[in-house]
Amino acid sequence: MSTIDEAELAVAQQAPDSPDALRRGDRGALQSRRWLQSEVSTAKLWETPFGELPQEAPATGLRVRTHEVTEGEGDLPPMGWTVNRLEQVWTPRLAHLVEQANASQWNASIDIPWDAAIGLDDTLEDAACDVFTWLLQQELVAHHVPSSWIPKINPAFLEVKLFLSGKVMDEARHAEVCVKRLWLNGHGPSTTGPQSDSFLAPLTQLDDYEQASLLVDVLGEGQILDIFKIVYDLAPDEATRRIVLLSRRDEARHVSYGVARLRHRIETARDPEAVGAQVVDWIADRIAVSDEFFTLPETVQRALDVLGRPKGIDARSRARAFPAESNRFRSARLEAAGLPPSAQRRIKQLLASHKALQ
Repeated sequence: MSTIDEAELAVAQQAPDSPDALRRGDRGALQSRRWLQSEVSTAKLWETPFGELPQEAPATGLRVRTHEVTEGEGDLPPMGWTVNRLEQVWTPRLAHLVEQANASQWNASIDIPWDAAIGLDDTLEDAACDVFTWLLQQELVAHHVPSSWIPKINPAFLEVKLFLSGKVMDEARHAEVCVKRLWLNGHGPSTTGPQSDSFLAPLTQLDDYEQASLLVDVLGEGQILDIFKIVYDLAPDEATRRIVLLSRRDEARHVSYGVARLRHRIETARDPEAVGAQVVDWIADRIAVSDEFFTLPETVQRALDVLGRPKGIDARSRARAFPAESNRFRSARLEAAGLPPSAQRRIKQLLASHKALQ
């Protein structure tokens, strides 16, 4: 049993969302620090016996930690929890992340100035819909993966289930806003081939939570966070810009959990090098099956080029430069997660060798 100490509480209460955090501006986000004044914030809850964390919880019963069983009244029924170890899911930042997520919800119907995109020029609308068609598929995966893991995580680690439930709400809202943007002017999703589906499908079939968190929370959503920077700069209307701004803030929170979870895993591991080696193997496996790990689809690159022209931006060149830029951000996030130097070097070699083959 481990106890959350005062230093961890300070981290939970004071750490920023992430190095990529954006300025708040919507009405929901104005509440993002109100939890600090709450009488029963998650961080304050950790000051009670509830703050004592089991290293491993039994896969029985429907109980949070501190909920004891009456003596002599039989055993708890077996349950389908398959993620039962603290090391798999935990970060002290969960207190902050859960409360911040609760306070930062926004509404896809009323927090976007939809009228600003109505009647957009057909050429720009076609390009915007090409981008949102691809983004929608990314959001569907980001919604599916945590949805599938929530029922498998032991309720002894309730904060993780709470955070992932908020993440599911975020990604559902992102999918909703993508669909609404696609149909705002009657265009709908663009017709595409099966490539993106094939690249994304393996992420829905992973059987290791730590692998799923690395590939989706850190790398996948990290990449979307980086792409949102480009889309924001090229947005042809204020509705599109606002969609990206609000969605990017959510994604920054998701990436923050993934990085913090991995960092805590490495810091508390008996053999950090072994954890680092496993991370390298998972990334190598992902590289082997997904070209989109490195580059944007041609349809998206063409669409960005179209969106950049009215602004005098050579977006095609920016899209071509994106893989190198994205690799730098990936490396920075893995370094922030405390990945051992040997693992960092190996990942940089993997990325460089793939670039040489292109």
